[in-house]
Amino acid sequence: MTIDKRTLTMTIPYSLHKNSQKAFPVQLITRHQSQKPLIRLDLNLIQCANQTSLNWTSVESSSTLRGEFVRTVLTEKNIMYLSSGVTYLRNLTSTNCSTKTVYRTDNKELFQVKFKIESTLNDYCSKENLCYPIDIYQCDHEQYRCVCRSPLQSYLTSDQHSICVHAVKNLSQCTIKHVRCLEWCHLNSSATVCTCPKDLAQKKFSNDNRAYCEGRRNGKCDSFIQCPLGDSCIHGTCQNTNGKLHQLLSFDMITISIIVSSLILFVIILILAGSVYMLRRRRWKKHYHSSIDPVYKRRQQTNLPTSSDYDNIIYGVFRNNVQLSSRILSSNDDQVTDTSPFTTTESPSYHPKIVYLGGEQQLTAIYA
Repeated sequence: MTIDKRTLTMTIPYSLHKNSQKAFPVQLITRHQSQKPLIRLDLNLIQCANQTSLNWTSVESSSTLRGEFVRTVLTEKNIMYLSSGVTYLRNLTSTNCSTKTVYRTDNKELFQVKFKIESTLNDYCSKENLCYPIDIYQCDHEQYRCVCRSPLQSYLTSDQHSICVHAVKNLSQCTIKHVRCLEWCHLNSSATVCTCPKDLAQKKFSNDNRAYCEGRRNGKCDSFIQCPLGDSCIHGTCQNTNGKLHQLLSFDMITISIIVSSLILFVIILILAGSVYMLRRRRWKKHYHSSIDPVYKRRQQTNLPTSSDYDNIIYGVFRNNVQLSSRILSSNDDQVTDTSPFTTTESPSYHPKIVYLGGEQQLTAIYA
């Protein structure tokens, strides 16, 4: 409010609960999730100094001073619905039917209301379009979306609007001004509107519809944050005691499975390696014998000569160097009778026999 009490500037917050704004003279009315809400203004804010409370039945309004003022007859006494922005009001009129008296504000008196609607998370923003209130929200210029300032956190209202609040264990810790402060949910707490610390717990409801904070497995726990079902709070940490034995047994089974699988794989590799070795050995033997057989067959098919026209002079020398001596053993006195040297009267034409013995050394024999 200004000093003259004729100007009202306000950023209107969203309601945490549907019934939490009934006592406020300025409220947000949500028509549809995709549409901006309307502002419900109770004109009882404007009163004459020398009169008791008046119920205004009509008012003139305009969005600019130079624009035309339009009179609106209020179907609901004192209640006017506006959009966000600046609105100028004048000539508020109230009629008292019992006394047949009409009250009207001075035509020269202007009332200015400048309303802004609280931003919600993920609303579009830029350098020109800021987030409101600026001490609660800030603009993420990379995503162009409104986000909460630290240490505030998001909260989903009953009308499904995501806003920023300050979550504390006790209301005595609410030290940030002009920021809605909510206690942590607790089964022993009587608060109907509460929240849970971000990144530590999530809001849950018991069978009697009381809210509480449930921590995460292996997460923090205390008198406010309860552990999930099956876990116990041990030294400030949620631990699953029943699952430790199961995890140990599971680990042992996994280890045994890995060892058995490794042994089976090793045996399979050995069998495959032996099979490959035997197969290659058989192929090598088959290839070796297949390469020897054609040579052997060709040698068998060769027409071996029965005689050869070798130089008879060479064989003459061979013949003359061979001495044949025969010793006839006497049956009476074991006397040895020498024979005369070997002589021959054969024809000068000499025809030796040539025989191929073969084998690995490929021998050839000459029978003279």
